[in-house]
Amino acid sequence: MTSEQIINMAFELGEALAQSDEIEQLKNMQASITEDSRAYDLIVSYQNLKLKMDDQVDQGKIISKSDEDHLQILEDELASNETIQQLMTAQEKFDNLMQAVYYAINQAIVGENSCASGCDSCGCDCGSM
Repeated sequence: MTSEQIINMAFELGEALAQSDEIEQLKNMQASITEDSRAYDLIVSYQNLKLKMDDQVDQGKIISKSDEDHLQILEDELASNETIQQLMTAQEKFDNLMQAVYYAINQAIVGENSCASGCDSCGCDCGSM
């Protein structure tokens, strides 16, 4: 098989993934986050504070107790926000699909086909998708 044929097959796989229920749900949830101002603001606030704290750590500075407390509050709010939880669930389902694809490709490369007798035989979580 030529490199060009392999790359064409990869594009076909990418197109199939782009049409999957998992990516459709993820895209829908990402769009709903932008429409939910509270969820969007929570994510932005969390990311900004996390970046600030990471920069401080990289510079050898000590993180203040108030920043640690604020981060914990934001994490709690993220965990209790229904829209964000739905986004995280959709992201996890897509990640599981991608892990199953990577696993299947790896098994094909090393010449094993553990999934031939079902997903339980290979230990992957593709059966829950």
